[in-house]
Amino acid sequence: MYRIETTDPITGNTLTQLLDMPFVVEDLEDDTLVIYFESRLNRDLYLQNPEKHSLKHYQDLPDH
Repeated sequence: MYRIETTDPITGNTLTQLLDMPFVVEDLEDDTLVIYFESRLNRDLYLQNPEKHSLKHYQDLPDH
């Protein structure tokens, strides 16, 4: 599966324009998630501690 997340996990803001925005690719076994950020600073903060900045709307989804 391949998913794209357009909500910055640091600010909670949804991005409407993704061109040239910083991103991270999370590979989780059979699931690939691309997470976009409003700034490089937000991306770097996320990379320092991803568990602290989890994607809130994914927390309630059941495991596959």
